[in-house]
Amino acid sequence: MGRPVTTALLMDVDDTLIDTRSAMVAAGEAAVAELWPELDVAVRHAAGVHFHADPSGFFGRFTTGEMSFAQMRQSRVADLLESFSLSAIDEVWGRFEGAYVPAFRANARLFDDVRPLVETAGTAGLRMGLLTNSSSPYMQQKLEITGLVGVFSVVATTDTLGFGKPDARAFHHACQLLGWAPPQTIYVGDHLKLDAIAASDAGLRGVWLQRDPNDRDGAARAYARGIPVVGSLSQVPALLADP
Repeated sequence: MGRPVTTALLMDVDDTLIDTRSAMVAAGEAAVAELWPELDVAVRHAAGVHFHADPSGFFGRFTTGEMSFAQMRQSRVADLLESFSLSAIDEVWGRFEGAYVPAFRANARLFDDVRPLVETAGTAGLRMGLLTNSSSPYMQQKLEITGLVGVFSVVATTDTLGFGKPDARAFHHACQLLGWAPPQTIYVGDHLKLDAIAASDAGLRGVWLQRDPNDRDGAARAYARGIPVVGSLSQVPALLADP
């Protein structure tokens, strides 16, 4: 028997549809500049990079339900203060968020290959959904900023489930909301392990979006698992048409 016909398209959001990394680095840099204006430009930028990178893995603890979204964000700010020996400030988390959020909104951008894919999938009559490890309020903000509100029939987030990717239950829940079985659903994401491999292990057709063409090790791992690799979302329609 052949592979089931694809009837649904499920996608990651951050760094798949939205250039979240650039927006987070810029927002973190802007927040640090506002709260600690004495720091030079290089340190501000390094702090923004550090905030996004989350080397202590607090975001991972949020996705497994160990932390709430607010606790995760507070921990990342505390880690930033410790890592860069920043001076203590009253109500630092609230003030950081107050500077961070508008800067993130100002810098969040869709990748150029998003709207053509959405239009093609919509024309083909595929149901489209999002599965993200972000929180519901932040996800709503991102959709509003980028003009994607109402485009996707399903938006599944970690805080509404209590767990996130790579847990197979997250993928199965999103497929259930879409109304299609995992084998009938393509999942596209930029993170090889959390997105493509996890989706494949959960029974979906996982596709790795290789935004960094220099990641040859990742491509080799994906091909070894039989996972399609695309360098742009413009290549996804060909996979949707592949029975």
